Amino acid sequence: MLKMMIGFMKDYWKYRDAVKKQHRWIVKYAAQKGYAINPSLMMSKNLEVWLSEMEATFGKRYCPCFEPSGDAKLDKQMCCPCEFIDDEIDEYGTCHCALFGRGDLDKAGWKASSQRLMGEYRVPLNMKEGVLDTRGMPLDPRRGLPIPDAMHQMKATLNGYGGKTLCMIVEREQEAKNLETIAAFRGYGFSKAETGDGITVTLDLEGGNAQGTSGSCGQ
Repeated sequence: MLKMMIGFMKDYWKYRDAVKKQHRWIVKYAAQKGYAINPSLMMSKNLEVWLSEMEATFGKRYCPCFEPSGDAKLDKQMCCPCEFIDDEIDEYGTCHCALFGRGDLDKAGWKASSQRLMGEYRVPLNMKEGVLDTRGMPLDPRRGLPIPDAMHQMKATLNGYGGKTLCMIVEREQEAKNLETIAAFRGYGFSKAETGDGITVTLDLEGGNAQGTSGSCGQ
C-alpha cells in the first residue's frame, strides 16, 4: 500500500497540470449528462492521473481501462467519455472504470462497481521462469479486448518489481506495438521476437538497448 501511495503521489505531481484540465472537463461533462463523479477522492484522482498518462503516452484520451486496439473505429469509441458509457451505466450503475455513475447512485452502488472493477484487474499474473505470459484473459463483451490487457499486466508486475528487464509474451501485434510506445515514453529499452504462438517482448527497465535480449528471457 505504501509503494502504491508513493507511486500515486509521483504520478500526480508529474501530471498535475494535465490533471487539472481533466478535472474541469469531467465536472462539466457530468453536469451536462446528469451523472455523478466517483465520490472516492482517491479513486477519482487516480483516474484523472491515468487519463493524463494515457493521453501523454498515446496522444489521445483513451479510457484508462483498455490499451488501444489498433482498430480506428473502436479506438475512437474508447476515447473518454467512451461511447459505451450510457449502456454501462444502465447495467452497472457506473461506466466501466467507475469514474462516472448515475446521479442517484448510493454508496453501496459505488462500492459494488469498484469491487467489480478490482475483481477484473486484480487477478493472479501468469509469471513463470521470469516470463510474464499475458495471453488467455477474458474479453470485455463490448470492446472485445482482454481484461486485464498486456499493458495493465505490465503495470501490475512493475509495482514493486526488482528486475532490470521484464520479459512478456503477448498474443497480438498491436499489444507489442503498445508496449513499444510505452517503453519509448518511459525511456525503457525494447525488443520483440515472434514465436509460433505469440510475440515475446523484452523491456529493459534501465533504459538500455534491449535488442538481442529476447532469447534470454526466462533463462
